[in-house]
Amino acid sequence: MVNWKWFSILLTGVLWFGIIQTNFAQPTNYIEQYQKIAIREMHRSGIPASITLAQGILESSWGNGSLALKANNHFGIKCKSHWTGPSFYIEDDDYKRGKLIKSCFRAYNNAEESYIDHTDFLMSNARYQVLFTYTRTDYKRWAHGLKKCGYATDKKYGYKLINMIKKYGLDRFDTMPEELPAMIASENAPSLHQAAFAQSYPVQPFQTQPVRPMPTQPQSTMAPPKAFALPDNYRRGDGIRKFGTKGNEILKNSSSILWNK
Repeated sequence: MVNWKWFSILLTGVLWFGIIQTNFAQPTNYIEQYQKIAIREMHRSGIPASITLAQGILESSWGNGSLALKANNHFGIKCKSHWTGPSFYIEDDDYKRGKLIKSCFRAYNNAEESYIDHTDFLMSNARYQVLFTYTRTDYKRWAHGLKKCGYATDKKYGYKLINMIKKYGLDRFDTMPEELPAMIASENAPSLHQAAFAQSYPVQPFQTQPVRPMPTQPQSTMAPPKAFALPDNYRRGDGIRKFGTKGNEILKNSSSILWNK
């Protein structure tokens, strides 16, 4: 007979072990998956890659939040009045007449679009322009500056970003060159090894040799030969007979010359 009490305890332990293992793996998986996008966007805009990754981790709960899973929104950016793309509604911090209402958040086709829009959002918004006077290696000023400019309502937002960067050493990405394009795992995306090989050994375009013109032949100054026409009274064999008659005359003349001598 099955002891259901011990079976339930064992099952609970296995589930908790799986959850713990998953939580330990999340930081590495998320950072490895999106670090190249963050580095690329840093070189495009000047936003530290450490700040972008820390915000993505904090706002999306390592990619496991409702916004990230259902709308591919990793930075909690709301629709605003000028947003014309797809939207996703969820309760956040918006109230109407004292009642909590669902807020409108931007939705994307994939996480990469969210990272790109995060860059564009900061670059195009006037209240964040002061941040771009900071160097990309000064992540602490960026972290406190984001809170000061009103990116989040949490009073400890800047410190949370800094602690996240320190804990996982995200500031190492702030000095990295942009080596490879961002790769998001998909059915059609090539592996990173294939991408690295393609960049190291690019296919050279086929160079066609120019066609040399043929030398022009000089124009001949000789007059074209006149057409030959047989006389009207010509008969077959006339040529042979005339040749024979001429030959006899030559022989006679030669004989007379020799006789006279």
